[in-house]
Amino acid sequence: MRWNDLYIAGVGTYLPEQVETVDDAIAAGRYTEEKKAMNGYRELRVAAPGETGPVMAAKAGLEAVERSGLSPLDFGLTVHASLSHQGLDLWTPASYVQANTVGGTGPAFEVKQGCNGFMAAVDLAASYLSSHRDLPAALVTAGDAFHLPYFDRWASEEQNVNGDGAGAFVLSNRSGFARIRSIHSHADSTLEQMSRGYQEWTTGPFADGQTLQLNSGVEDFLQNADVDLDDMIARIGGGVRHSLKMALYEAEIELADARFFLHQQLAETIVTHGICGLLGVDRASTTYDWAKQYSMVGTADIALGLDHVLAERDPRPGDLVVLQSSGAGYVWTAAVIEILEVPSWV
Repeated sequence: MRWNDLYIAGVGTYLPEQVETVDDAIAAGRYTEEKKAMNGYRELRVAAPGETGPVMAAKAGLEAVERSGLSPLDFGLTVHASLSHQGLDLWTPASYVQANTVGGTGPAFEVKQGCNGFMAAVDLAASYLSSHRDLPAALVTAGDAFHLPYFDRWASEEQNVNGDGAGAFVLSNRSGFARIRSIHSHADSTLEQMSRGYQEWTTGPFADGQTLQLNSGVEDFLQNADVDLDDMIARIGGGVRHSLKMALYEAEIELADARFFLHQQLAETIVTHGICGLLGVDRASTTYDWAKQYSMVGTADIALGLDHVLAERDPRPGDLVVLQSSGAGYVWTAAVIEILEVPSWV
Protein backbone atom coordinates (compact mmCIF):
# COMPACT_ATOMS: atom_id res chain seq x y z
CA MET A 1 0.00 0.00 0.00
CA ARG A 2 1.33 3.42 -0.95
CA TRP A 3 0.73 6.12 1.65
CA ASN A 4 0.71 9.87 1.07
CA ASP A 5 -0.44 11.12 4.47
CA LEU A 6 0.93 8.72 7.05
CA TYR A 7 3.76 9.70 9.38
CA ILE A 8 5.90 8.52 12.28
CA ALA A 9 5.68 11.25 14.89
CA GLY A 10 7.50 9.57 17.76
CA VAL A 11 9.78 6.63 18.59
CA GLY A 12 10.34 5.20 22.06
CA THR A 13 12.38 2.34 23.50
CA TYR A 14 12.98 0.73 26.86
CA LEU A 15 15.77 -1.66 27.87
CA PRO A 16 16.23 -3.16 31.35
CA GLU A 17 19.39 -2.34 33.29
CA GLN A 18 20.68 -5.89 33.92
CA VAL A 19 23.16 -7.12 31.31
CA GLU A 20 23.90 -10.80 30.67
CA THR A 21 26.71 -11.63 28.28
CA VAL A 22 27.17 -14.64 26.05
CA ASP A 23 30.25 -15.53 28.09
CA ASP A 24 28.11 -15.42 31.25
CA ALA A 25 25.70 -17.91 29.65
CA ILE A 26 28.55 -20.18 28.55
CA ALA A 27 30.05 -20.16 32.04
CA ALA A 28 26.63 -21.10 33.44
CA GLY A 29 26.34 -24.02 31.00
CA ARG A 30 23.37 -22.44 29.18
CA TYR A 31 25.17 -21.71 25.88
CA THR A 32 28.19 -23.01 23.98
CA GLU A 33 31.29 -21.61 22.30
CA GLU A 34 30.12 -23.21 19.06
CA LYS A 35 26.82 -21.33 19.15
CA LYS A 36 28.63 -18.13 20.06
CA ALA A 37 30.78 -18.42 16.95
CA MET A 38 27.86 -19.39 14.71
CA ASN A 39 25.18 -16.97 15.90
CA GLY A 40 27.25 -13.89 16.67
CA TYR A 41 25.42 -12.43 19.66
CA ARG A 42 27.39 -10.61 22.38
CA GLU A 43 25.00 -9.87 25.23
CA LEU A 44 21.42 -8.96 26.11
CA ARG A 45 19.25 -7.27 28.73
CA VAL A 46 17.31 -9.14 31.40
CA ALA A 47 14.08 -7.74 32.80
CA ALA A 48 13.78 -7.27 36.55
CA PRO A 49 10.95 -8.93 38.50
CA GLY A 50 7.74 -7.14 37.56
CA GLU A 51 9.14 -5.82 34.28
CA THR A 52 6.77 -7.75 32.07
CA GLY A 53 6.38 -7.13 28.34
CA PRO A 54 3.46 -4.70 28.71
CA VAL A 55 5.10 -2.86 31.62
CA MET A 56 8.17 -2.18 29.47
CA ALA A 57 5.99 -1.41 26.43
CA ALA A 58 4.15 1.25 28.41
CA LYS A 59 7.48 2.89 29.28
CA ALA A 60 8.55 2.86 25.62
CA GLY A 61 5.11 4.12 24.64
CA LEU A 62 5.28 7.04 27.07
CA GLU A 63 8.61 8.08 25.57
CA ALA A 64 7.23 7.89 22.04
CA VAL A 65 4.15 9.92 22.98
CA GLU A 66 6.20 12.58 24.75
CA ARG A 67 8.56 12.86 21.80
CA SER A 68 5.66 13.15 19.35
CA GLY A 69 4.37 16.30 21.01
CA LEU A 70 0.82 15.00 20.66
CA SER A 71 -1.82 15.10 23.36
CA PRO A 72 -3.27 11.86 24.72
CA LEU A 73 -6.59 13.17 23.40
CA ASP A 74 -5.21 12.78 19.86
CA PHE A 75 -4.92 9.00 20.14
CA GLY A 76 -7.75 6.91 18.74
CA LEU A 77 -6.02 3.51 18.77
CA THR A 78 -3.47 1.49 20.75
CA VAL A 79 -1.98 -1.70 19.31
CA HIS A 80 0.38 -3.90 21.32
CA ALA A 81 2.47 -6.73 19.84
CA SER A 82 4.32 -9.47 21.69
CA LEU A 83 5.97 -12.87 21.51
CA SER A 84 6.44 -13.88 25.13
CA HIS A 85 4.21 -14.56 28.11
CA GLN A 86 2.83 -11.16 29.07
CA GLY A 87 2.73 -11.63 32.82
CA LEU A 88 -0.77 -13.03 33.35
CA ASP A 89 -3.04 -15.53 31.64
CA LEU A 90 -6.26 -14.52 29.92
CA TRP A 91 -5.99 -10.75 30.23
CA THR A 92 -5.60 -7.82 27.86
CA PRO A 93 -2.06 -6.39 27.80
CA ALA A 94 -2.98 -3.89 25.07
CA SER A 95 -5.50 -2.29 27.41
CA TYR A 96 -2.84 -2.14 30.15
CA VAL A 97 -0.48 -0.35 27.76
CA GLN A 98 -3.25 2.08 26.77
CA ALA A 99 -4.25 2.78 30.38
CA ASN A 100 -0.63 3.55 31.30
CA THR A 101 0.17 5.73 28.29
CA VAL A 102 -2.56 7.62 26.40
CA GLY A 103 -5.72 6.41 28.14
CA GLY A 104 -8.94 7.51 26.49
CA THR A 105 -11.78 5.61 24.88
CA GLY A 106 -10.19 4.46 21.63
CA PRO A 107 -9.90 0.71 21.10
CA ALA A 108 -6.86 -1.25 22.24
CA PHE A 109 -5.92 -4.34 20.25
CA GLU A 110 -3.29 -7.05 20.71
CA VAL A 111 -1.35 -8.55 17.80
CA LYS A 112 0.22 -12.00 18.14
CA GLN A 113 1.97 -12.68 14.86
CA GLY A 114 5.30 -14.06 15.96
CA CYS A 115 8.43 -12.05 15.28
CA ASN A 116 6.54 -9.97 12.71
CA GLY A 117 4.09 -8.71 15.32
CA PHE A 118 5.31 -5.12 15.60
CA MET A 119 5.43 -4.42 11.87
CA ALA A 120 2.09 -6.20 11.42
CA ALA A 121 0.68 -3.88 14.09
CA VAL A 122 2.11 -0.85 12.25
CA ASP A 123 0.39 -2.02 9.06
CA LEU A 124 -2.95 -2.46 10.84
CA ALA A 125 -2.68 0.89 12.63
CA ALA A 126 -1.90 2.61 9.34
CA SER A 127 -5.08 1.25 7.79
CA TYR A 128 -7.09 2.31 10.86
CA LEU A 129 -5.81 5.88 10.71
CA SER A 130 -6.57 6.02 6.99
CA SER A 131 -10.18 4.97 7.49
CA HIS A 132 -10.72 7.10 10.63
CA ARG A 133 -9.58 10.51 9.45
CA ASP A 134 -10.95 12.23 12.55
CA LEU A 135 -8.46 10.31 14.74
CA PRO A 136 -5.02 11.94 14.42
CA ALA A 137 -2.79 9.30 16.01
CA ALA A 138 -2.19 5.68 16.99
CA LEU A 139 0.27 4.19 19.47
CA VAL A 140 1.97 0.94 18.44
CA THR A 141 4.07 -0.91 21.02
CA ALA A 142 5.98 -4.15 21.45
CA GLY A 143 7.31 -5.62 24.67
CA ASP A 144 8.75 -8.98 25.69
CA ALA A 145 10.50 -10.65 28.63
CA PHE A 146 11.74 -14.23 28.37
CA HIS A 147 12.04 -16.19 31.60
CA LEU A 148 12.64 -19.72 32.82
CA PRO A 149 11.11 -22.19 33.31
CA TYR A 150 8.70 -21.40 30.46
CA PHE A 151 11.28 -20.05 28.02
CA ASP A 152 15.07 -20.34 27.98
CA ARG A 153 16.42 -17.25 26.22
CA TRP A 154 19.69 -19.09 25.44
CA ALA A 155 18.37 -22.50 24.42
CA SER A 156 14.69 -22.47 23.44
CA GLU A 157 15.78 -21.64 19.90
CA GLU A 158 18.73 -23.20 18.11
CA GLN A 159 19.97 -19.98 16.52
CA ASN A 160 18.20 -16.85 17.77
CA VAL A 161 18.88 -15.56 21.28
CA ASN A 162 16.19 -13.52 23.00
CA GLY A 163 16.74 -10.38 25.06
CA ASP A 164 14.16 -8.37 27.00
CA GLY A 165 12.93 -4.90 26.12
CA ALA A 166 10.33 -2.84 24.34
CA GLY A 167 9.77 -0.34 21.54
CA ALA A 168 7.06 1.97 20.28
CA PHE A 169 6.00 4.13 17.33
CA VAL A 170 3.48 6.96 17.29
CA LEU A 171 1.76 7.03 13.91
CA SER A 172 -0.11 10.11 12.74
CA ASN A 173 -2.21 11.04 9.72
CA ARG A 174 -1.33 14.71 10.27
CA SER A 175 2.44 15.16 10.55
CA GLY A 176 5.67 13.67 11.84
CA PHE A 177 9.44 13.65 11.45
CA ALA A 178 9.20 10.83 8.86
CA ARG A 179 6.67 9.95 6.19
CA ILE A 180 5.73 6.33 5.63
CA ARG A 181 5.76 5.96 1.85
CA SER A 182 4.66 2.33 1.68
CA ILE A 183 3.89 -0.79 3.70
CA HIS A 184 3.39 -4.25 2.23
CA SER A 185 2.48 -7.45 4.09
CA HIS A 186 2.53 -10.86 2.45
CA ALA A 187 1.70 -14.35 3.76
CA ASP A 188 2.28 -17.97 2.76
CA SER A 189 0.05 -20.17 4.92
CA THR A 190 1.47 -23.35 3.36
CA LEU A 191 4.40 -22.84 5.76
CA GLU A 192 2.21 -22.75 8.88
CA GLN A 193 2.87 -26.32 9.96
CA MET A 194 6.61 -25.95 9.69
CA SER A 195 6.76 -24.34 13.15
CA ARG A 196 3.90 -26.34 14.66
CA GLY A 197 5.11 -29.74 13.51
CA TYR A 198 2.91 -32.63 14.61
CA GLN A 199 2.58 -31.75 18.27
CA GLU A 200 -0.51 -32.79 20.20
CA TRP A 201 -2.99 -30.06 21.08
CA THR A 202 -3.02 -29.00 24.74
CA THR A 203 -5.83 -27.76 26.96
CA GLY A 204 -3.84 -24.91 28.52
CA PRO A 205 -0.51 -23.07 28.34
CA PHE A 206 2.68 -24.70 29.66
CA ALA A 207 0.75 -27.97 29.96
CA ASP A 208 3.70 -30.30 30.54
CA GLY A 209 5.82 -27.87 32.54
CA GLN A 210 8.75 -28.36 30.17
CA THR A 211 10.80 -25.42 28.89
CA LEU A 212 9.81 -24.57 25.32
CA GLN A 213 11.94 -25.99 22.52
CA LEU A 214 10.82 -24.08 19.45
CA ASN A 215 12.99 -26.06 17.06
CA SER A 216 11.35 -29.36 18.00
CA GLY A 217 8.30 -28.62 15.85
CA VAL A 218 10.48 -27.85 12.84
CA GLU A 219 12.61 -30.94 13.36
CA ASP A 220 9.48 -33.07 13.75
CA PHE A 221 7.98 -31.60 10.60
CA LEU A 222 11.10 -32.20 8.53
CA GLN A 223 11.05 -35.91 9.42
CA ASN A 224 8.01 -36.28 7.15
CA ALA A 225 9.14 -37.86 3.90
CA ASP A 226 6.64 -35.74 1.98
CA VAL A 227 8.32 -32.49 3.05
CA ASP A 228 10.57 -30.85 0.48
CA LEU A 229 13.10 -28.83 2.48
CA ASP A 230 14.43 -27.03 -0.58
CA ASP A 231 10.91 -25.94 -1.45
CA MET A 232 10.35 -24.66 2.10
CA ILE A 233 13.56 -22.63 2.01
CA ALA A 234 12.64 -21.27 -1.41
CA ARG A 235 9.18 -20.24 -0.14
CA ILE A 236 10.63 -18.42 2.86
CA GLY A 237 13.15 -16.61 0.70
CA GLY A 238 10.44 -15.84 -1.82
CA GLY A 239 8.28 -14.24 0.86
CA VAL A 240 11.13 -12.03 2.04
CA ARG A 241 11.88 -10.92 -1.51
CA HIS A 242 8.24 -10.37 -2.45
CA SER A 243 7.36 -8.19 0.54
CA LEU A 244 10.45 -6.04 -0.05
CA LYS A 245 9.89 -5.85 -3.81
CA MET A 246 6.31 -4.65 -3.36
CA ALA A 247 7.21 -2.10 -0.67
CA LEU A 248 9.93 -0.66 -2.91
CA TYR A 249 7.60 -0.64 -5.93
CA GLU A 250 4.81 1.11 -4.03
CA ALA A 251 7.28 3.68 -2.68
CA GLU A 252 8.68 4.15 -6.19
CA ILE A 253 12.29 3.58 -5.20
CA GLU A 254 15.07 1.05 -5.68
CA LEU A 255 16.84 -0.68 -2.79
CA ALA A 256 20.02 1.23 -3.63
CA ASP A 257 18.14 4.50 -2.96
CA ALA A 258 17.73 3.65 0.73
CA ARG A 259 20.43 4.83 3.11
CA PHE A 260 19.39 2.50 5.94
CA PHE A 261 17.94 -1.02 6.04
CA LEU A 262 16.50 -2.13 9.39
CA HIS A 263 15.71 -5.76 10.08
CA GLN A 264 15.34 -8.15 13.00
CA GLN A 265 18.33 -9.23 15.09
CA LEU A 266 18.44 -12.76 13.73
CA ALA A 267 21.41 -15.10 14.07
CA GLU A 268 24.55 -14.22 12.11
CA THR A 269 24.16 -17.00 9.55
CA ILE A 270 20.52 -16.04 8.84
CA VAL A 271 21.40 -12.37 8.39
CA THR A 272 24.43 -13.14 6.22
CA HIS A 273 22.62 -15.49 3.85
CA GLY A 274 18.91 -14.82 4.35
CA ILE A 275 18.96 -11.02 4.34
CA CYS A 276 22.21 -9.47 3.10
CA GLY A 277 23.02 -12.25 0.63
CA LEU A 278 19.45 -12.93 -0.46
CA LEU A 279 18.37 -9.31 -0.91
CA GLY A 280 21.65 -7.63 -1.77
CA VAL A 281 21.62 -5.49 1.39
CA ASP A 282 24.81 -3.68 2.36
CA ARG A 283 25.46 -4.70 5.96
CA ALA A 284 26.88 -1.24 6.68
CA SER A 285 23.41 0.21 6.06
CA THR A 286 21.92 -1.88 8.88
CA THR A 287 22.08 -1.60 12.68
CA TYR A 288 22.87 -5.29 13.04
CA ASP A 289 26.38 -5.16 14.49
CA TRP A 290 25.45 -2.37 16.93
CA ALA A 291 22.40 -4.31 18.18
CA LYS A 292 24.35 -7.50 18.95
CA GLN A 293 24.60 -6.03 22.46
CA TYR A 294 20.83 -6.55 22.84
CA SER A 295 20.29 -9.75 20.81
CA MET A 296 16.80 -10.32 19.39
CA VAL A 297 14.46 -8.19 21.51
CA GLY A 298 11.18 -10.00 20.87
CA THR A 299 9.21 -7.98 18.34
CA ALA A 300 10.85 -4.61 19.14
CA ASP A 301 14.01 -4.77 17.01
CA ILE A 302 12.77 -2.38 14.32
CA ALA A 303 11.86 0.32 16.85
CA LEU A 304 15.24 -0.06 18.57
CA GLY A 305 17.00 0.17 15.22
CA LEU A 306 15.20 3.33 14.09
CA ASP A 307 15.81 5.00 17.46
CA HIS A 308 19.53 4.25 17.08
CA VAL A 309 19.63 5.59 13.52
CA LEU A 310 18.02 8.84 14.64
CA ALA A 311 20.36 9.28 17.60
CA GLU A 312 23.68 8.00 16.29
CA ARG A 313 23.77 7.64 12.50
CA ASP A 314 23.43 11.28 11.38
CA PRO A 315 20.15 11.00 9.44
CA ARG A 316 19.35 13.79 7.00
CA PRO A 317 16.09 15.05 5.47
CA GLY A 318 15.40 13.01 2.37
CA ASP A 319 17.06 9.84 3.67
CA LEU A 320 15.08 6.69 2.88
CA VAL A 321 14.87 3.85 5.38
CA VAL A 322 13.62 0.33 4.62
CA LEU A 323 12.05 -1.68 7.44
CA GLN A 324 11.73 -5.44 6.94
CA SER A 325 10.52 -8.19 9.26
CA SER A 326 9.05 -11.68 9.16
CA GLY A 327 7.30 -14.11 11.44
CA ALA A 328 6.54 -17.82 11.39
CA GLY A 329 3.17 -18.56 10.00
CA TYR A 330 4.50 -17.18 7.61
CA VAL A 331 3.90 -13.43 7.26
CA TRP A 332 6.36 -10.79 6.07
CA THR A 333 6.01 -7.01 6.30
CA ALA A 334 8.22 -4.42 4.65
CA ALA A 335 7.94 -0.64 4.70
CA VAL A 336 9.72 2.40 3.29
CA ILE A 337 9.95 5.62 5.27
CA GLU A 338 11.41 8.99 4.32
CA ILE A 339 13.08 11.21 6.91
CA LEU A 340 11.53 14.68 6.62
CA GLU A 341 13.46 16.32 9.45
CA VAL A 342 15.75 15.38 12.29
CA PRO A 343 13.40 15.13 15.28
CA SER A 344 13.73 17.72 18.02
CA TRP A 345 14.58 15.16 20.71
CA VAL A 346 17.77 14.00 18.95
